[in-house]
Amino acid sequence: MKIFKYGEYIKEEMNDTPENYISTALNRLKRSIDKIFDYDIKEDDNEKVLKPEELKRVNSDSMSFKDLGVKLESSEVSKYSKLYDSLTVKFTDGNGGRNTYTLIIMIEIKEAIPKDPEGDFSIDDIKKAYIKFKKYDLDTLDIVGQISKNVKLKDIDEGFLIDLKIELDEEFDSSDEEEFKIETE
Repeated sequence: MKIFKYGEYIKEEMNDTPENYISTALNRLKRSIDKIFDYDIKEDDNEKVLKPEELKRVNSDSMSFKDLGVKLESSEVSKYSKLYDSLTVKFTDGNGGRNTYTLIIMIEIKEAIPKDPEGDFSIDDIKKAYIKFKKYDLDTLDIVGQISKNVKLKDIDEGFLIDLKIELDEEFDSSDEEEFKIETE
């Protein structure tokens, strides 16, 4: 009978669980998105808020959510799915806007599994995320439009979110809808 030392069994690299890496990455992203919305919209700021027709004339690189009059409602990290942990951010058009938005950022668990078992793994090694961005009518809470994309996690910043909002607003502009009418004689 051969006797092995305990140290011979502990030769593999130990890493944290993929769920913890994803949770940490989503919490870091949540803090950065919360900072984007960290401003107060005052009543005297109404003239500074851009109207929808002005959005096409302004470069989105020089724009902020404060310029758009957008107000953060909530941001929450959900860890209840077995395959996808997610960050849900909800915000509305400020100053009497007619729409509310929901951004869901999901990271698949396979993104947080180290490719090299011998190398170190960190949350910066999580590269991809899947996003769903939905626009709702605030009066009826009916969905107006939705965009889904695979994105790089490091690309999600204020400029990216502003471009995404403008893209969704232009693609699903609720003011251009034709009204359904039944003509009777």
